[in-house]
Amino acid sequence: MTETTRRTVLGGVATGTALLIGGVGAAAGDDGDDGEAGLRVAHASPDAPAVDVLVDGDVAVEGLAFREVTDYLELPTGEYEVAVTVSGTDTTVFGPADVDLDGEDYTAVALGEVSSDDTAFTVSLFEDTNGANVGDDEARVRAIHASPDAPAVDVTVDDGALTLFDGVAFGGSSGYAVVPTGSYDVEVRPDTEDDDGEVVFEAEDVELEGRSTYTVFALGYLTPDDEPADEAFGLAPTLDAGAPPRGDGPDDEDADDDGGRGPHEDAPGGGRGRSRGGGDD
Repeated sequence: MTETTRRTVLGGVATGTALLIGGVGAAAGDDGDDGEAGLRVAHASPDAPAVDVLVDGDVAVEGLAFREVTDYLELPTGEYEVAVTVSGTDTTVFGPADVDLDGEDYTAVALGEVSSDDTAFTVSLFEDTNGANVGDDEARVRAIHASPDAPAVDVTVDDGALTLFDGVAFGGSSGYAVVPTGSYDVEVRPDTEDDDGEVVFEAEDVELEGRSTYTVFALGYLTPDDEPADEAFGLAPTLDAGAPPRGDGPDDEDADDDGGRGPHEDAPGGGRGRSRGGGDD
């Protein structure tokens, strides 16, 4: 990969801030659809059982298991009370807490641990800028670090030919990068000053398609034998959008948003969610 491409990719990385649910509203998006928000939930707590997600006291998501990501729920913009319970019970493991949703897409990530004091169980809210326009030969991708026993990591591709994300800490997002479409071998390494840390995990042939936005969740334990659950570390690439439907991306005004929805199952890594948007590729 050329140095020009490297600069282009790293220059596309935006800030990806998690907004901890609990009386903290998400940032408003001037270009979003003010009447409707999209909210999906990712279960990223390796020692937590299946959970139900309640919105304003009603079950909105039922029986969500570790490593699963839901569809986007369509909600009017406004303030909601969110709680997480052990599936099928009244045992609350998070909340209830208030969250403000603007006319954007959001991912609520349940992360941390329920049976250990090392990392507290919580829910973090990430704003998904799915409205950014992406070219036919480009894809947008970000990483969310949800592995409780992993240090801050670098994400490289093709045997270290490119450092895609640098120093992503637990509970954080890398922000988005724009990359050429194609198949990538993705490596996860401990964050080091010279970006040459030993590879601790590798995923081969991760396919990124054009005009699409992806989130790659880093899940599980690097050393499951020493942890409360036998859930090994892995990457879960998830297709967020096949074309820009909504959001505060810089190119929203020119976005082609006349498509429908595309199945999340087509994303590398599979899952139970669905992408937002669609359109002709």
